[in-house]
Amino acid sequence: MWLELQQEFYLVSCLLTLFCAGQMQRFECSFNTRLPFLTLANCALLLIPFTSYLQIKFNIHAPLLSQLANNCILLFCGLAYLFYRYEVTPKLNTILLHCTPFFAFLIVKLTDFHTQTALMYVVYFGLMFSYVTAIWHSQGVANAKTLKKSKLLLFWVVFVVALNGGVAIAFLSKSPLTYPLWLLLNISVCVYLLACSFTAVYCIKQTDLTGSVDTPISEKQLQLSPSIARSCIDELKQLLEKEQVFLDNQLTLAQLADQLGLTQHQTSELLNEHMNKSFYTLLNEHRIHFACELLKKSTTRDNITQIALDSGFNNKSSFYTEFKKQLGTTPSKWRAQYA
Repeated sequence: MWLELQQEFYLVSCLLTLFCAGQMQRFECSFNTRLPFLTLANCALLLIPFTSYLQIKFNIHAPLLSQLANNCILLFCGLAYLFYRYEVTPKLNTILLHCTPFFAFLIVKLTDFHTQTALMYVVYFGLMFSYVTAIWHSQGVANAKTLKKSKLLLFWVVFVVALNGGVAIAFLSKSPLTYPLWLLLNISVCVYLLACSFTAVYCIKQTDLTGSVDTPISEKQLQLSPSIARSCIDELKQLLEKEQVFLDNQLTLAQLADQLGLTQHQTSELLNEHMNKSFYTLLNEHRIHFACELLKKSTTRDNITQIALDSGFNNKSSFYTEFKKQLGTTPSKWRAQYA
């Protein structure tokens, strides 16, 4: 009877978490995060109760399966750290770096399970401790009005990781507490995942009813710290000066945000709050500067309309309007004076 209850509880928890994953992602992204690292971390954690369900359902007694499930905590730690550490989307190699421990230990356990060394376990516990310490520190310096500042969320993350460590120690020492701790870990993970799921569904439901996102972030709440803004500005300069993205007359704020690894909200903040320029003002400044270089190299026989199109403008009229606005004269007169 007890095993049947466990089995059903694990299965229901897994199914509900998967069913609500989209809502969790939507809820997480409502706090202006670009990639839903916390949602991905929760999905990785889901493998722990799922493997327990398989073991009970099909009466599988395989220590390797439990160890592989135990290994999922490394992926959870890496993704949870990315959630707490980065306000903007990190580079792909950074994401892969924090997923590497999971895959490395997975390969070791699959290929040489019976000859694992003590050093491997030292590295295992060292990684978990390092991640928990880094998560704790990152949460302490996070924006006070974001999901990352939730003390309850931090408690559950640390508790689950610490409990998993206790299970690993009990397993290595062949303690009789191994099964009780493993049971407690599974139940705790299920409670945590269900709490995350129901919270996300409730908040999104409230959002749909009120027509606005129910977050504590005010419209003027800045999402980018000064140091991150400076880094983004440097990257933006590279896009404008080296790659000359402004020459694309179909370029949108969303596309520029994608190239910067930011949300549209964060990109607008970067331009308006940190650079004191609107999106189109920034583009048109670079387009006019580029057009002036073309005008210097052109002759009176060269078509100004073509120069306008080559500079990123959609038509001659908008080019003339912007040119006169910035330089106080027409392209023809400017060319006659400076070319």
